[in-house]
Amino acid sequence: MNKFGLIMILTVLCFANLPQNIDYVDGESTNKTPLPPMADRVLISPIGDIRAILGPQGKNIVVSEGGEAIAVIYGDPTTDPDNYMEIKIAYSLDNGATWITYGPFSPEIRRVYPGVDGSPDFDAYYGELYFSWQESPFGYATGDHKVMIEEGIPSASSPSIPASLPSAYGTDICPWFTCVAVDPDDPYDIISTSLSYLNNGNENCYAWVSEDGGYTWTDTIFVYNGHDPISGSSGAGHCRRGPGDYAFMTFHDTIDVGGTAVTVPHIIESTDGGFTWGTKETLPVPYVTPASQFWWTELDCEVINGEPWAVHMDLTSDSMWLFHGTGSPGSWTWEVFNIRQLGTTSQWINDTLYESQPSQYSSLSYDPLNNIILVSYKANYYVGDTLTWATHNGAHIGGVYTTDNGATWTICDVLSTPNTGEIAWADWSGTEVAHHIVDGWTYGCWANEAELNLYFERAEIQSFPPVGIEETSSNSIISYNFSVLPTITSNRCCASFTMPSPGNITLKLFDATGRLIKTAYQGQLEKGAQQFDINTLNLTNGAYFLVLKTESGSDARKFIKF
Repeated sequence: MNKFGLIMILTVLCFANLPQNIDYVDGESTNKTPLPPMADRVLISPIGDIRAILGPQGKNIVVSEGGEAIAVIYGDPTTDPDNYMEIKIAYSLDNGATWITYGPFSPEIRRVYPGVDGSPDFDAYYGELYFSWQESPFGYATGDHKVMIEEGIPSASSPSIPASLPSAYGTDICPWFTCVAVDPDDPYDIISTSLSYLNNGNENCYAWVSEDGGYTWTDTIFVYNGHDPISGSSGAGHCRRGPGDYAFMTFHDTIDVGGTAVTVPHIIESTDGGFTWGTKETLPVPYVTPASQFWWTELDCEVINGEPWAVHMDLTSDSMWLFHGTGSPGSWTWEVFNIRQLGTTSQWINDTLYESQPSQYSSLSYDPLNNIILVSYKANYYVGDTLTWATHNGAHIGGVYTTDNGATWTICDVLSTPNTGEIAWADWSGTEVAHHIVDGWTYGCWANEAELNLYFERAEIQSFPPVGIEETSSNSIISYNFSVLPTITSNRCCASFTMPSPGNITLKLFDATGRLIKTAYQGQLEKGAQQFDINTLNLTNGAYFLVLKTESGSDARKFIKF
């Protein structure tokens, strides 16, 4: 064989073994192939407890840039009634249709609160996918913060031996709610965080930094103290990386409201890759009451186009606040959106009623190809008529999205499988949606507490109601003059409305999460003024909604039990 022929053969062999990458040109993928809709939810694995994924401080699902590979970390069930989980990971190489699980990577433990993050091309380049979790056995007297490197790639998995992060504070550290965040410009530059909580905990959040892909780590770096006056409103935060060594965390800390310590959203920033952190800043929540409660399950954040976005939910009101910072680190100007209001609709189109109402478990995701910013959440969706529900009837993953950086928002259709994939309202089912949206498709998972199963959902972002349906009904719920007084009450309130003609109505009471408390009235009413006394004496303090549903539509009025 001549020298030229040998060189050509070697060249072909070298290029054949290079990792495959997807090239994106002018906002369009050069190999874009429409994805088929999923026929149904896909079971990833049984889980040991709802907290197998619950805890948004660490995102439990990550998807590669082109969507070919998905990684999930979770708590697999054990037979020990006290320590009923152990850490496993799962990979899909076919857009979530099938899953391969690996592990366990931990002993049998009680709490795991895991996280996963990686480079956009973790499916093509070895050692660019990272996992973190806590190892807290029953009793919570001890704890450990573990990290693990996928030294291979999902199609040729080779996880490293899990390593404990160093602790300069000794027994003062009892790590909870771990997070791992990868620099988008350098896949070997990583921050991992956790909160020192419960036994031996000092309520400080700490960070560790690795610049060699997770093989060596700094000692403990103090980030902030997140005081927790209300059990469950943890000061743990979610960390995300941006360009130029920028990182920020969103978390909960306390302020004084009328002499009461109230937990509210905060952020803190680093401009040197997590080695030092600035001063924590209170986010501008439009209204806070002594009863406000921003729970530990209700937060997420992301760096989008170099700017911080954070979403937090107040469980005692109708508010899910989205914060967007413009400007520069340390001097952001914040614009604030109420996502629960943006995501609520009730409208008749022809003979079909379209309703949606956000509940909780918010996630932030971004699609760089189409400039889509999505706030997803567990939500209630209805599509049908007043007699029979045609498609959506219950809780799903839903959301609102913008393609113009928040100037306008659109409610999106359900992001989980209708009917067979709905999330029951009767249990505490947690949802997670990956930070990365793949050309208009979301990748999410949710844990069903009643079944103790972890499911995967992939869905295309579409508007709700669908574009192109024209409204022809001339009826309006406004003609009923629906009101609820007083709007702040301790014992009772009165729902008033006027029937323009005889007809059937339903008057229902819901709490702030969308759970039905009771049906105040259902049946036929005559034409004229109507009043219903609502006894609130036995309700717990918080926000409630009275929903009036008539033959022409529905409307809701909020009141506060205080």
